[in-house]
Amino acid sequence: MSSQAKPLLALPANAEETVQQVGIDDTYKLKELGPVVVNEDGTLSRINNWKDMTDIEKANVNRILLKRNRQRLERLKAAAAEEKQDEHSS
Repeated sequence: MSSQAKPLLALPANAEETVQQVGIDDTYKLKELGPVVVNEDGTLSRINNWKDMTDIEKANVNRILLKRNRQRLERLKAAAAEEKQDEHSS
């Protein structure tokens, strides 16, 4: 791999475009993008208007999302385990 090759980073359409050089050991905080939402089907998304929310709204969303994401992940894991078990018993 060439030392001039730069990784492409994908961001949501509503994020402001910035140009940054990144190294392999660099760490970035993506706090401004907001929390990750686990959808019912297991896909991930973000909240479009996160940057427009007040601090209290963000705190409430974080509290609710944490609980909901955990529940959805548990259901998805259980469904995957059940599907795997069904495959082995067939």
